[in-house]
Amino acid sequence: MDSTYQYVAKLEQEGHEFAVCTVIDAQGSSPGRTSFKMVVLPDGTQHGTVGGGKLELTVLGAARDAIAEGKSRIVTFDLSQDGKDSLGMLCGGRVTLYIEYVGSRPLLYIYGAGHVGRFLATFASLVGFEVTVLDDRPEFATPGRIPDAHHFLTGDFVELVQTTAYGPQGYHVILTDKHVSDERVLQALLERKLENRYVGMIGSRSKTLEIFRRLEIAGIGREALAHVYAPVGIDHGGQTAEEIALAICTELVAARHDHTLADSMKNRANIIGLLESKP
Repeated sequence: MDSTYQYVAKLEQEGHEFAVCTVIDAQGSSPGRTSFKMVVLPDGTQHGTVGGGKLELTVLGAARDAIAEGKSRIVTFDLSQDGKDSLGMLCGGRVTLYIEYVGSRPLLYIYGAGHVGRFLATFASLVGFEVTVLDDRPEFATPGRIPDAHHFLTGDFVELVQTTAYGPQGYHVILTDKHVSDERVLQALLERKLENRYVGMIGSRSKTLEIFRRLEIAGIGREALAHVYAPVGIDHGGQTAEEIALAICTELVAARHDHTLADSMKNRANIIGLLESKP
């Protein structure tokens, strides 16, 4: 059997969500001694031990609660038979554990396997995203061209958007080789009404305004458009494909951590404000 550390490394590499329960203090006759560890998956699967018995069962429940909430915590249990918060155990003593929540990798979908998409896949993979590249050119979306992507989907863009079984809370960056394809992908994504963390589209301020106006006429609500990061990325002044990809990746990381950037090109462009004014 793998050691706890090998098991954790494997889970992280595969992008799983889990909790690591570590005994950080044990007093009296606790069955769990300091540094005992147990790894818990969302379905209750466990690896390792914090002492067994009722203590372990209780910690298992606390770990699953931590996973459900997405937050780490410190918990203390009274191992005596009596007392308001006791577990009704004969051994006595107290035990304190640190339950560390480890989240799964966020899912990034890149529409367009061109130069910017290729570099974005590299940067995003380095900072922990699980990357899927989608393109209507099979010869572009390949491991040979984009070795840092984890998955590839090829075909008509709209059909891909309509049929792909997206993971929850996804991140989507639209970087196709044609303006019309960018618009089609954005419309199809918004029409699916997915619960996404991020939708961004590359392009100039004027291109974004034109596309948003057409999508409004097509029935896409302004509230949905307001959540689109377009123009995409932060304004750091760079113009190369690598620099543009880095600007986008920075914005993705900010969105992942619920930060808004004052120099986001979306904020500077104020497309929604322009929509509210007369064409």
